[in-house]
Amino acid sequence: MLKQNKFISMIAIMGTALAIMMIMTIIVTDEIKEISTAPEINRNRTLYVNYQVKRDTARNSWQSGTIPYETLKEYLYPLKTPLYVSGVNPLWSNIPNTLITREGSSEIINAHMRITDAAYWKIMSFSFTQGRPFSDGEFQSGISAAVVSKTLAQQIFKGENALGETFLVNFKPYRIVGIVDDVSPVFKQAYGDLWIPHTTQPVENRFTEVMLMAESPEDFPAIIEEVRRMEKKFETEHSPWILYLKGPVNNKVFQKGIYGNNAEEIASAIAVQKRKMIFILLILLLIPAINLSGLSLSRIKKRTEEIGIRKAFGAKKYTILIQVLFENLITSVIGGVIGLVLSYVVVFRMRDWLLDVPADSMIPVNTLISFPVLLAVFAVCLIINLLSAGIPAYRASRMKIINSLNQNDK
Repeated sequence: MLKQNKFISMIAIMGTALAIMMIMTIIVTDEIKEISTAPEINRNRTLYVNYQVKRDTARNSWQSGTIPYETLKEYLYPLKTPLYVSGVNPLWSNIPNTLITREGSSEIINAHMRITDAAYWKIMSFSFTQGRPFSDGEFQSGISAAVVSKTLAQQIFKGENALGETFLVNFKPYRIVGIVDDVSPVFKQAYGDLWIPHTTQPVENRFTEVMLMAESPEDFPAIIEEVRRMEKKFETEHSPWILYLKGPVNNKVFQKGIYGNNAEEIASAIAVQKRKMIFILLILLLIPAINLSGLSLSRIKKRTEEIGIRKAFGAKKYTILIQVLFENLITSVIGGVIGLVLSYVVVFRMRDWLLDVPADSMIPVNTLISFPVLLAVFAVCLIINLLSAGIPAYRASRMKIINSLNQNDK
C-alpha cells in the first residue's frame, strides 16, 4: 500500500510526523517537569509553598514575598501531617552567585549555592559518591558542614580527595561532609553546586521555597487544612496581622508558576491554563487531520474496485472499516515514531526556552523516555488516525458493491 504511491505516502507520513512533533513537544516538556525521578523522586507526593502575604488589618498595609526562615521555623516545621518539611532557597535568588575558594588559593570559583536543612536530603534522592548529607544535629547546631557536587570538588581541589577538607564560601570556612553526582538544571529544587545549612547563614539570606512531603497524595487535603490552621494561629499570635501562605500547591501547579493571592485565584488560573492547553491541542489535532483526510480519501478511491470485490466475496462492512483504519494506523504510527524523535530534538535544541535550562546543560534520558510519553504518542496516533481516516473508511464500508465495481478512477 505504501509503495503504490510513494509521494502521497511520504506526504501522509511527514504530515503526521510534524503534527505529532508539535503535540509531543508540549507533552514531553510537561512530563519532564512533572515526572518523579531521582533526585526529585518524590514530586508526586510533595506540596510546595513559595510565597506569603502578610497584611496589617489595622493599617491596611501589606508585606509579601518568598517564605522567610522565621515563618518556616515557627509555622511550617511544626506541621504534623506531612512526613517531612523542608525549605530551600529559590534557584533564582541572588544567593547562588557565591564565591568559592580554597584556603591559601587566589582562585575564585562562582557556584550555585543552595541553603537548606536536614529534611531536604530525605525528600530528595541524591547519588553520593563519597560521604553523606549533613545531619539534623549539625543543622541544629549551626555547624559549617557542606555537600558539594563532584565537579565543584574537582575544581576546588584539582583531583585531590575533597572529602573532609575545608574550603571557603564567601570567605567563611566550611568542611565537606559529602560529594554528590552533578545534578541537571531540569531539577529546579535539587540543582546546585553546593548545599549548606540555613543555620550557618545570616537572617537576610534565609528565604525559602518550602516542600511538604506527604505519605501519599491522599494526605494533601489534610496538609492544606493544617496549613490553614497555622495561618489562624499566626493571626492569634500577631494580631492585627494576618498571614496567607500560597497554596500549598502540587508539583504540577508549582512547576507552571501559577500565582494567586488565595485558593480561588489559583484554581481560576489553573482552569484558564487547562482551557488554553485543550484549545492548542485541538488545533494541532484537527488541522493536520483534516488535511490528511483528503489524502486518505484519494487513496481509498483508487481502491474502490478492490473493496467491491472483497464485499462481493462476503466481507462485512465492519471488516472493510477495520481494514482501512488499520492500514492508515500503520502510516500514523510510522509518522508518530518520527514525530516523537523530532520532538526530542526540538526539546533538546530549545531547552533554554522550553525548560529554562542553560543551552550547555544536559537533560537526563530517564526524564525524556517514560511510559506516559510512549502511551501519549500512541494515543495521539490513534486519534489522528480516526480523525483523518474515519470518514473515508466509513464511506468505503457503506459503498454498494455495484458502485464499487463500476467506479471509474480518473
